[in-house]
Amino acid sequence: MLSRLSAAGPLPALLRATSCGEVATQKCEVHHHKERGDLQRFIGMRRSNPSKANRNTHHNERMFRAMRGQKTLTMELPDDEVTRQREKMTPAEIRLDLLRRGINPYKDVSPRGWNENQATLNSFYAVVDPYVSPEDPLPFVDLSNPMTTVKMKGSETWERVLHRWHNYKNGVSRIRKKEGFEKFDPKTWGPTADDIYVRAHEALMARDKAKLHRLITENAFTKMWPDVENGSIVWEMVGQNEPSKVVSVRCADSPYKSGNDIAQLTVRMNTKQRLAVYDRFGKLLLGSEAEVRDCVEYVVFENHIANIDGMWRLHDKVYPKWVKTKTPAAQTRMLQSDEERPSTTLSLPLRAEVIDKERRKAERAGKKAEDEE
Repeated sequence: MLSRLSAAGPLPALLRATSCGEVATQKCEVHHHKERGDLQRFIGMRRSNPSKANRNTHHNERMFRAMRGQKTLTMELPDDEVTRQREKMTPAEIRLDLLRRGINPYKDVSPRGWNENQATLNSFYAVVDPYVSPEDPLPFVDLSNPMTTVKMKGSETWERVLHRWHNYKNGVSRIRKKEGFEKFDPKTWGPTADDIYVRAHEALMARDKAKLHRLITENAFTKMWPDVENGSIVWEMVGQNEPSKVVSVRCADSPYKSGNDIAQLTVRMNTKQRLAVYDRFGKLLLGSEAEVRDCVEYVVFENHIANIDGMWRLHDKVYPKWVKTKTPAAQTRMLQSDEERPSTTLSLPLRAEVIDKERRKAERAGKKAEDEE
């Protein structure tokens, strides 16, 4: 089509006869005198000057030549044949090959790192939503700073409302759509959480792995098992100060939009417990078998609800911002006699003070030797 039009001759104007006898004229404005008689030049298919671009763009070509050069990036592509040969080599042969090419395999080449992690699709490796509503709400107005107090109270109220909305929309409502959970009610789930919590810790004391995997998730196992792997614990549930209640309900799928739903419940537990942690030599590291402590915990339980045979298991704990820090484990030992007990507290000198004392002693010794000479 274009070749026929270009061969038709000059195109000062396109004349087309209509059915009514009228003539429609369309003007053709050209940018170069050679484009007037060549349609391919006019629409830019051919250049008027092969060494230059049409429409006076050769000025721009000269102006932006350096910038066009920066768009080009030279890359050294790996040689596929060398890669295939290296896959068949032993480590010793790879080192010799690198030495032949002038590369120090012990200095210039980083060793291969193998990071193996367990992957599972029936449990999350974290808490979906670790937010917990504060137990002590902020005051509405503080006369010392009323504007800031009102803003903080409004933000806290909005977070509480949003949290309750997600509890229903992304929690209870979604769980009840699954088979077997049509009558799920988080208000009556507290005793079930207490039973799972007690049985899980009893299985941990007994080192019963088979029972433990039925009561805790993979994430909880990596955190709880080290306590009894190289030591032992003594734990007892003495009683409850308050009934356990569900404060957060979340349901999500992994992978995203796959339908593989996993539900998590955060339960507030206010109990009386005894806990003593011993190392592998039987020395007490933390707690006491005789002391009873009040414990307020936010324990997360999880269930793979996409599976009909899914079970509720202990998953993790949530530590809100207002919770007090835990007391560290104290390294203790048994005194063989009263003579080992220190009468007064001794303060150990700093390393800098010891070095400074030795330096001054050496200077005095040097001056004394010079005086004797």
